[in-house]
Amino acid sequence: MKIVEVEEKQLKGKVALVTGAGSGIGRATSVAFARQGARVVVASRRAKEGEETVDLIKENGGDGMFIATDVTREESLQTMVKKSMDTFGRIDFAFNNAGTGADLLSLVDTTESNYEQSMGTNVKGVWNTMVPSG
Repeated sequence: MKIVEVEEKQLKGKVALVTGAGSGIGRATSVAFARQGARVVVASRRAKEGEETVDLIKENGGDGMFIATDVTREESLQTMVKKSMDTFGRIDFAFNNAGTGADLLSLVDTTESNYEQSMGTNVKGVWNTMVPSG
């Protein structure tokens, strides 16, 4: 296995958009991008968790902003892009992490509503995010 050294601050001057940034992988990725010099748009449905992610970014010497965002709603994404552009002037790249397991039911117990919720966030949500961000 080859270990690759990462250049310090290789994302300096870039603006990263991270969906699902309120916890878990999205939060860790947001902080990692900030440590590498990126300014981070923290997009999450949950305000408290999103603000906590921004606090972690700032504690680590980074710059970020929280925007309440629901990747299943076009108007929410348009607002997120507008606020991002107004603050940072651009979005250089996105980490589409928003996702849901709905109720994590077995296939035979999954309702159409559960399926639509999962697909709306996990699949269509990525497309929804990239269209207004592009």
